[in-house]
Amino acid sequence: MIAEQLTQLRRRRGIAATALGARTGIDTSAIYAFEHGRRDPRASTATAWANGLGARLLVVDTSGRASAAEALTLIRLELAQNDRNAATQVLLQLANSLHASDPLAVAALTVDEPTERLDGWSWAVAGIVEDESDRRGLPIPAWVTNTAGVPDAAWSPWAAELADLVDVDQVPEPLRRRGVLIESGELASA
Repeated sequence: MIAEQLTQLRRRRGIAATALGARTGIDTSAIYAFEHGRRDPRASTATAWANGLGARLLVVDTSGRASAAEALTLIRLELAQNDRNAATQVLLQLANSLHASDPLAVAALTVDEPTERLDGWSWAVAGIVEDESDRRGLPIPAWVTNTAGVPDAAWSPWAAELADLVDVDQVPEPLRRRGVLIESGELASA
């Protein structure tokens, strides 16, 4: 996870692995091994790597809460077991976790782009993250902005026939814009 974040930062900054190696003293072949998941960097190596990119490593207490990316993986696993109710509980728990976390923990729990792409579920997670980030005045992660959804989808994590019972005026705008119908009261009582 840390190697993925550092790799993304290196690429965003346009710094070649060889230049990073020269800045940090980390062998270029080791950088490529970290970036391709063949090795995990030690804390001292990750710190040097981050410093070479003009960044800092930070430990954030998330109280063991699942990140948005982890929540989508858990949702996929529940759906693979045909347990939509359990998947919905994971989604609602994410909303609760973000609401109960301090701003730094919210940022830490939402920064990583999910690898799972699940229509409806991904839109809901992105909408929940955007809603909570807006509420806290936090920057919205790029992956959230890029998860557009389908505005006319009328998607609900519950049975499709229950979507007609949702008061659309009670759905937070970031969810409604993505076609996700979950009332704010449902998110608050998670």
